[in-house]
Amino acid sequence: MRPRAGFRGNPDAAQGLSVAMAEEEEVRDRKRANGSASMTDLREAETHDKARAITGILDERIQNLLDAIEEIDEALAGRRVLNRQFLEQIEREAAEVKGYLDMLQPPWRMGFHPDIEFMRLSLHKSITSRASDHRKEQLKYWENGVNLAKERRKFFDEYKALLGTRRRLSGV
Repeated sequence: MRPRAGFRGNPDAAQGLSVAMAEEEEVRDRKRANGSASMTDLREAETHDKARAITGILDERIQNLLDAIEEIDEALAGRRVLNRQFLEQIEREAAEVKGYLDMLQPPWRMGFHPDIEFMRLSLHKSITSRASDHRKEQLKYWENGVNLAKERRKFFDEYKALLGTRRRLSGV
């Protein structure tokens, strides 16, 4: 028996399904040979066997979705930690630059010195740059969080749908 398209990435699952189906076929053949089962019994057994095989496939897909959802949750937590680290680094750099700026004498006390004014402007520009970096990091964090949350929601919806399908099949 050829593996179904759903088993392309998992030959062990396809082989396991083939073995299970061969065993079920063997049981049906024995029942036919013994004459112990009616045609209705055979049809019911066949329907039950197919439902069990499909349920096995659904169980594997459900587990894969749970794993994907867990990975997304871990990625969100990791991104939160990374965001905090980036912001702390930006704030440290900004505080360092402010410290350098505070060390410079105000220009009205010492007259105009082009070198000091150039340094003062550079430090102001650096502070402005750190504030811009802070805003960009916050925006990236928000965008990443939204994208991961959308992906998680999509996986969770598919997970719920597959659970419902499995419940309906187990009621067969």
